[in-house]
This record gives sequence, C-alpha cells and structure tokens, in this order.
Amino acid sequence: MTRSLLEKQLQSKILIFDGAMGTMLQNLDLSADDFGGEEFEGCNENLVLTAPNVIKTIHDDYLRAGADIISTNTFGATSIVLDDYDIGDKAFLINETAAKIAKESAKTWSTKEWPRFVAGAMGPTTKALSVTGGTTFEALQSAYFEQALGLISGGVDLLLLETSQDVRNVKAAYLGIKQAFQESKKELPLVISGTIEPMGTTLAGQSIEAFYISIEHMKPLAVGLNCATGPEFMRDHLRSLSELSETNVSCYPNAGLPDEEGNYHESPTSLALKLEGFAKEGWLNIVGGCCGTTPEHIQVLAEKMANYEPRRHKKQENHRVSGIDPLVYDDSMRPLFVGERTNVIGSRKFKRLISEEKYEEASEIARAQVKKGAHVIDICLANPDRDELKDMENFLSHVINKVKVPLMIDSTDEHVIEKALTYSQGKAIINSINLEEGEERFEKIVPLIKKFGAAVVVGTIDEEGMAITAERKLEIAKRSYDLLVNKYGLNPNDLIFDPLVFPVGTGDEQYIGSAKETVEGIKQIKEALPDCLTILGVSNVSFGIPPAGREVLNAVYLYHCTKAGLDYAIVNTEKLERYASIPDEEKEMA
Repeated sequence: MTRSLLEKQLQSKILIFDGAMGTMLQNLDLSADDFGGEEFEGCNENLVLTAPNVIKTIHDDYLRAGADIISTNTFGATSIVLDDYDIGDKAFLINETAAKIAKESAKTWSTKEWPRFVAGAMGPTTKALSVTGGTTFEALQSAYFEQALGLISGGVDLLLLETSQDVRNVKAAYLGIKQAFQESKKELPLVISGTIEPMGTTLAGQSIEAFYISIEHMKPLAVGLNCATGPEFMRDHLRSLSELSETNVSCYPNAGLPDEEGNYHESPTSLALKLEGFAKEGWLNIVGGCCGTTPEHIQVLAEKMANYEPRRHKKQENHRVSGIDPLVYDDSMRPLFVGERTNVIGSRKFKRLISEEKYEEASEIARAQVKKGAHVIDICLANPDRDELKDMENFLSHVINKVKVPLMIDSTDEHVIEKALTYSQGKAIINSINLEEGEERFEKIVPLIKKFGAAVVVGTIDEEGMAITAERKLEIAKRSYDLLVNKYGLNPNDLIFDPLVFPVGTGDEQYIGSAKETVEGIKQIKEALPDCLTILGVSNVSFGIPPAGREVLNAVYLYHCTKAGLDYAIVNTEKLERYASIPDEEKEMA
C-alpha cells in the first residue's frame, strides 16, 4: 500500500527529503551524558536509545519545514560501525528503535492529502571492499541484513542506501536487503544514492554512468547523488544520470564544502536556487539536503520545488555493461573486442603464470590487452590441475585494480562465477550458457544474473550437440531466447548469442563450409532477434594453421563476420592484423 502511495506522490510532484541529521545534532552541543557516557560520545546512532526526544524533535522540525520523506538516524547503524563503540550487538535494536521514532513523527504530520514517509538510512559503513578492504563481501552482506531487518521491523516505508562509494559494497548491501525482505516477508522500495568525489568518480573509481549500469538490476525506486562537494559539482553527473536512468532520480547535496572550522557556506536561498536550476532542466524526482543543511534549507527548497513538474523517465533499449568505466553499446562500435589472453585454455604464458601463482604478473596481460584496444576482458581460470575458485579470487583481486573495462567471467562452475561477481564493481558478462543439458545450465546461472546484474553469452548448442548450419544456429538461438526472456524474465538486451565457429584447417569433413555457415548464422540471428547481440571466438577458425597464416585468416574472417552483424569478437588484441593492410592476394587465399 505504502509503495503505491509513494509512487503516486512521485508522479504528482518533486518529493522533498529532509536535511542533515548530523549537522542538527552538532548544533545542539550535546553532552557526554546525552550519548550515554563518554565512551559513546560522537555515536549519533546511540542517541535513539539515550535521547529519543532529541531525535524526534529534529524529525518534527524537518516535517514542519515541508519534508515529504524523513530519514532515520541510522546512517552508521551497522554492527561493523557500531563495533567501534563496542555496541555492535545492539545494531538490530538501534535500527528498530530509530524507525519507530521516525514513524511516530511521520504519522503525526501525515494527512490524506499530504502523506509523509520514513526512509531507513543505510550508510556505506567505514569499509570499502575495493578501496580500504578490512572486511569481506559476506560480512558486509550479513551486517546490512541485520540493519535492514531492524528498520523493517520498526516500520520504515522505504530503504535508503546512501553515500555509496563502492558498488561492491552496494551489491553486498542489496543481497543483505533481499535476505531481510525474505525473512520479514515484506518488500520495500529501495533508493540508492552515490557520492561523486571532486575527481569526478566514486571513491572506488566509477563514473555515474558505470555506477548506474552496475545497480539497475536492483530495480531501485530512485537512483541519485548525495553529499559530496555541493550542488554545482553535481551538475554534469546529474545530467548524465537523468539521461540514462529508467527510474526516478534523486539529489541531496551538501551545503557546499565545509571550511577549516567545519562551516558550510550555502545559505538556504543559494542552495535552493542552484537545485532549482536542476528542476528547470527536468532532472529531478526527489530533492533534499545532506551535510550542513537544516530545516531552513528544506523550507526554501520545498517552496521552490512546488513550481516544477517531476522528471519523466523513459525506457532505454540498448545493451550496456560496465566495469569501472561504462560500455553503452551502439551499432557504430562494432566489433567490440574481448581480450582473450587471460585464459588458461588459450594462452600458454597466462597458464604458466597462474600455475606459478604470479597473479600480479598475470594481471599485466589483461592490462596489455586493454592497452591494445580490448573493450572487455575474458577471464578463464579453469585448469583441471588447480583450484579454479582460489585462482579466480587471487587473480581478480589484482586485475580489478589494473583494468577499467567490463569483465567477462568464463567458467562452467556456477560457484566460481558467483564468487567472481562479488569482485566486479560493474555489470559483468557471464560466458556462457547453453541447452546442452536441457535447461539445467539456465536454472543455475539465471539466478546469478538477477542477483548481481550481468549480461550472458548463450552458445548455439542443444541436446543434439553444437549447431553447424546457419539454420540450426538460428533455431537454437530462438529457442534459448524464448526460454530466457519469456520464461526466466531476462532482458533481451542482456543476451549475447555465440553462433560458434569451427576450425577450417583440420580436414574434418563435417566442418567443410562451416565457417561460411557461421557468417550466415550471425546474419540470421541479428535479423530474427534485433534486441540481442552476437559474439564469436574468432581465432577458433584458424586453429591448427601456422602462426603467420592464422593472423591473416583471423583478420579476414573478422571482417566478413562484422559485415554480417557481429557485435563482439573474442580476439588477441595484441596480434590483430588490420584488414586494410592485408594484400589482396592474401585476402583471396583466406
């Protein structure tokens, strides 16, 4: 009921968030006794237990000023943060109590014409998996699970995952939140808000576009920006987010940057004027204030926003993945190169380095592939003589600091894929699934796609084996599409079909003409399934041919496949011959 009421309000107006809780508490000059003793001084979250009336008064002040949504005093209320004060065991109680206090205020101020809502505030904790370390994905998931459970139990209307600096933390939080929804049998809307640093990215290095692409599978009610350096530095990032986002957009900046004394210099009027500029552009659905803002800021903001229509969002129809950088596909980019050398099956050098556990050195191969033009890196550690899961973790812990492009996780083991996805900040690609064992592989991998957000490579293989003719390739692709989209609910834009290419130089009769069938297969799949993409391990075509001939054949074959509509080509970018530089005679021979 609350969700539909909230969505209805979002349709009719720009909703107003409250301002800063910490700023208000600082202005009150509280004593150690208010916090429950000297050892808890500075732990704002503990005040919900020791001075609940102080917190309630602040909520009331913001509601009086015109806030539609107030946030609970739980920004640092995970056990991970509360452990600094030795009260990690009180995490559930603090969240539940904070939610009840906020709900009491919201209830008092709500009317039928003007409902008020409570957002359960969930901060980034004091650890960032990609930056500081100091915790694990699983520990974060567990801490967020407990926090969400407390907030839900206390009756919040939505959850606000805010000041997000590292999407790996956000992914852990999301899984903890989903777990809490299952446990409580209650699902709430989720708002996710990131923070862009002065260098133009999150603390963990992502642009706002990459950040959004990495979290859109979470289907948030709104995605936005908060905190940071004040409104003017948010302008370009907010514009980009507004253009890309298929959901509501929120923005609640600091009142500028604090000076040495910790004073913020955006007055209520100056902050409101700057945010009014965003509303005029049609970029906003929810707006409010972060550090340094007060009820006075919120009052002026609410008055200004009453004059503007909320942002209208539209559905985007394109393929997009991300690493630290975004990859938003359009047809002019074909073919996108997937660097193939970080694969123990395809590269002797890489296999040796992994066997010698020289992970740092091995990760340099990924960097070299990107330097030479790879848009994505394919990572396969499936060596039957080694522990694939351990190698994947060790290698990824290095590679995520070396390359910014999206990762393609290449494994037949769903446990390895799942663990790998916890290392990727972005929206990765899973390589691959097929119908060789019927739907068994789909059933194992689709839940991971939904859990972490990923695109997936689908091979044209079914129970009868690998498709050789174009007709069979299309038939399997259409059947796979029907199952993945209509039965399993995947987005067609996230499907990348691999029509498979076989070696032409082996003399095997069944493969005579097969390379041409693959070119035709690409064409037919692209025509029949225009929302999906295609991919090919191009160098398979030249397997077994002497090296000089291989490079020429690969380049010529890639040229013909691209003309037929190939989107992604798995290649060695360091040894890729340019088609234009190949003599006509050699093209003819190829």
